[in-house]
Amino acid sequence: MYCRVNHIQFDASKKDEIIELLESKRETMMALPGIQSICTIITGEGEITSFAVYDTHENFTAAAPQVGQIMGGFAAYFTAPPVSKEGPAIFSL
Repeated sequence: MYCRVNHIQFDASKKDEIIELLESKRETMMALPGIQSICTIITGEGEITSFAVYDTHENFTAAAPQVGQIMGGFAAYFTAPPVSKEGPAIFSL
């Protein structure tokens, strides 16, 4: 497995709009190559953390252009550039 964690700061007054946009992208995200799961959580006032799990690094890389397009659709809500980290999973339940 290969994973990405995105930490995003956003305009807290737009939370409902962000949730609506996430829901509208559900099918697109489900169709990403090798996607296993995506979980997005509110981690603070105006903060979201999103976890994406892919089956392989190759599929993670193949999905990158589509992920960029999806993230671009949220850019208007960001109050700072997203902070992303990625890497291979070493433990999973």
